[in-house]
Amino acid sequence: MRGWEGTSRRPIGRWPGRAAALCLLVLPSPAAAYVTDPTVYPPINYAIFRPPAAGASYIDPTFGTLVTRLTDAPDTPNAADSGSLPLIDNEYSTMTPWSEGNAHLLLVHHSYFALYDGQGRYVKDLPLDVNSSSQPRWSRGSPDVFYYLRGNALLSYDVGTDTRAIVRVFGEYTAISGLGESDISEDGDHFVLVGDGRDVFVYTISTDTKGPVLDTTGLGGFDDVYITPDNNVLVGWYAVGSDRYQGVEMYDRNMGFLRQVSRTLGHMDVTRDIDGTEVLLQDNASDPQPVCYSAVVKIRLSDARQTCLFTFDWSLAVHISAPDRSGFAIVSTYAPGDPDPLHGWRAYTNEILRVSLDGSEVRRLAHHRSRPFNTYGWMPRASVSRDGSRVVFSSNYGLQAILGYPYYYSDAYLIDLSRTAPSPPGSQRWPARRYEETDPAVVYGGAWYTNGSPAHSGGTAMFAGAAGDRATFVFIGTAVRWVGYRDEWSGIADVYVDGVLNAEIDTYASPGEAQAEIHTIRGLTPAAHTLVIEATGRSRPESGGTWIWLDAFDAVLRAEEDSQLVTYSGDWFTDSFRLHSQGAAALAMGAGARATFTFTGTTASWIGYRDEWSGIARIYVDGELRAELDTYASPSEAQSQIYTVSGLAAGPHALTIEATYSKSSISEGGWVWVDGFETPP
Repeated sequence: MRGWEGTSRRPIGRWPGRAAALCLLVLPSPAAAYVTDPTVYPPINYAIFRPPAAGASYIDPTFGTLVTRLTDAPDTPNAADSGSLPLIDNEYSTMTPWSEGNAHLLLVHHSYFALYDGQGRYVKDLPLDVNSSSQPRWSRGSPDVFYYLRGNALLSYDVGTDTRAIVRVFGEYTAISGLGESDISEDGDHFVLVGDGRDVFVYTISTDTKGPVLDTTGLGGFDDVYITPDNNVLVGWYAVGSDRYQGVEMYDRNMGFLRQVSRTLGHMDVTRDIDGTEVLLQDNASDPQPVCYSAVVKIRLSDARQTCLFTFDWSLAVHISAPDRSGFAIVSTYAPGDPDPLHGWRAYTNEILRVSLDGSEVRRLAHHRSRPFNTYGWMPRASVSRDGSRVVFSSNYGLQAILGYPYYYSDAYLIDLSRTAPSPPGSQRWPARRYEETDPAVVYGGAWYTNGSPAHSGGTAMFAGAAGDRATFVFIGTAVRWVGYRDEWSGIADVYVDGVLNAEIDTYASPGEAQAEIHTIRGLTPAAHTLVIEATGRSRPESGGTWIWLDAFDAVLRAEEDSQLVTYSGDWFTDSFRLHSQGAAALAMGAGARATFTFTGTTASWIGYRDEWSGIARIYVDGELRAELDTYASPSEAQSQIYTVSGLAAGPHALTIEATYSKSSISEGGWVWVDGFETPP
């Protein structure tokens, strides 16, 4: 931070003492907010975000959901080895880690399981034979009992008394397995098991009965087995197609073939639909004849009829977790390509979603922020409780890149779904009003032509190529942006603001770019202005033409930090610096110091300065805590778009920024800066 050089905007109290504690922020009780629009929302502070300590929570700054960190693997002793644990996570998406009534939670401590209480607090390590390959499955009859596998035996374990019992030894096999994905049946009395990787059968607990066997020898390999709500069996074959022993086949409990329900394997789970019928929810990315592309589909098991629930970009993969009869499923998306939030981020990337089974709604709950630093463990594999009230997921939060953690690291996190409410989305998007090229505020001179394409904003754009062809945009605002198309046939344009030449812009690009942000002009007075885009008839030598494209204009109105719309409480100081908006900004460090911006509309942005001495701020919208953000940055960023809230009901609102006198370990201070606020004009 450069030294603050101006005078205090408010009476200067004493500076916060060095002995003041940098404590965790006190948050409300867990709740799940959500956003339902399909806009692209990259995660905020992706490169520096650090989760809180185990047992503490944070509010997802984009979607508003409270996320609780359950574990801290590097600080947890490894009961099976020396040192600390390399990772803690939930086993998989398709079996619930929560016991009946959510009394207990099972998490994987690398090579063995540990018991947590219903709130996610560590209780104890389980015996080492309850290891990461033993596939523990909670009983539906007792909240303290789970079943697990050891060699060719099915056992039970009571976590209250720490006693185990042999349920059945399958002496005809050397090993039995559920292949890692199947759960206990809905009635709590059946398992589908595989003996020696070959024989598929249903075991009934109450009668100690092993049902008839499907011997898969010579039928082709298979990947998974599931038991459905009505105790039918699904077998997922590796082969793709519509013939026998391909895709996903359905059998009755006696392993009699019923029908094929899918032509291909895919991440999936089973549940009941809203009307009580049993359904399979599946990622159909590998389906050679999909009903919709790159989607989660609902497959009615009675006749294999498919319904598209939710589509996503081809760059994403998903896991699916379905509760009992709740009318929704939890979908966790993940991007193996490790995209950059600033370039090529797609909608729904790396998110935890609640997808309605009738296809009516996709609730976007949180970014899981896990990145592909290993081949499997980084995947969130979000899993929901049987009653649909809570979700646990795994994530490394990119700490391998941020803090140098080992490549295999991950920890477990909780979202409470018992209370939900819609939330205005947060982002770092420019809060501009968009004027399409057809808006009456845009007037054309010369020969302009219309081009229709779904890639253009609003589906159309205008283009011209002769010298002197002009587009004139009249607007009110302090900043404006020209949005257009650019490609290998694009030329050079002159840009005028209020009759004065502002810039000469070469719009050539290879490959082509739709809705490109071609030129932005800032620092205008809050008044009416005229922007002119004029074709010059010239281009660089490699361009095949001189075309200039106009797709839209974006405009915003900035209120400076000393505007009458901004009020302060606590100790704030003024800093004069040429890189600040209009040469000045306000800053505070003391806990509770607030700057409140009142506005009328649906969206607003906080503009501030960020550097190596910046700290953590709380953001309130209409008096409700909406986010906490670390404003640290290195190198420094002047006039940074720190946070934008959008989707508010039309009307008056208040956006409040509060200093907390807290910071990350890498920051040298806890300063919070206000340089201005922006709204659409």
